[in-house]
Amino acid sequence: MTAFMNLHDFLPLGPVPEDEDISLSPSMINTAQVCMRLVGYKRAKLSSVSVPQNLVFGSALHWVIEGYLKGFINPSPEEMAERFGQKFEALRVGRLIAMAKTKTTEIQEVIGRKLAMGFPSYFENLGIRPVVIEGNFKLKIGPREYINMVIDFVGVCERPIYGPDEELLADVGDTVILDWKTASMSAGDLFVQYGYQLTYYWLAVTLACDRLGIKPPKLCGYAEGFKPNVSKLNSTSLNNAVWKPIHWAKRRQSDLDEAVAYALVVAKRLRAGEFHRAPHMGYNSPCDTATGKCDMAGICLDGSLAGYKNPKGFNLAVLV
Repeated sequence: MTAFMNLHDFLPLGPVPEDEDISLSPSMINTAQVCMRLVGYKRAKLSSVSVPQNLVFGSALHWVIEGYLKGFINPSPEEMAERFGQKFEALRVGRLIAMAKTKTTEIQEVIGRKLAMGFPSYFENLGIRPVVIEGNFKLKIGPREYINMVIDFVGVCERPIYGPDEELLADVGDTVILDWKTASMSAGDLFVQYGYQLTYYWLAVTLACDRLGIKPPKLCGYAEGFKPNVSKLNSTSLNNAVWKPIHWAKRRQSDLDEAVAYALVVAKRLRAGEFHRAPHMGYNSPCDTATGKCDMAGICLDGSLAGYKNPKGFNLAVLV
């Protein structure tokens, strides 16, 4: 016997009234580029009871960086490493953690301690004076449509920034925007140059620059902490856990216009309660089960479990 279900019957994924605000985030808009259905789940605040270990790692490292930049944490390598370890453990206590695929908790902690130790010297070498640290911004893009974001860092150059060919990218007094990221792979040139996250940050800072007493942004980029793929605590590859040089980028007015236009499309679909496939998913789509990119096998579209298989099985976090 095959059981059928209609997700709309028990999930709050219906239309949003015209008199109700719609709040988006850069990550939600990025998700909409891949799966509009998942955006609906996130907006309904339906999430797993487990917490991804990578999220715990990132939260702990952001906390240490914020504490250092605001002067609450001593910049000594030993203090930075110890504070990361304490926060990493505190965020894990009493929570069900979905383990990372390639790294144990112990290895994640070692990597985090190394990145925390190296951040003060890395930041001092940038020569940028902080203006905004973990700042909350809210963009109004429509009558009742908003984009909420937390910008990791906005600063003013205290010395010039040069590119790989020694061209001047930013001079003393120019404004730059940074986002702290950690990953085993670089964000990539395309993502840095055209990703919507930094574009929304750029627009928010541009609109707020007079109030902040700074110039409009000149550069933006990701400060990336490299997380090597290792499986043993005695691996020499752990020494590769370092902060990489920043790949700087700029934003044009056309980039800002396009990003806002797409955000309004996402908001319009949420307003109408539409979570179907988007036109850009017509070819080589992550929804297409033939590509193997999505393991939901169309469940989100027709609500049927017929033919659904999970060759990898379920782990405890999934079942809970």
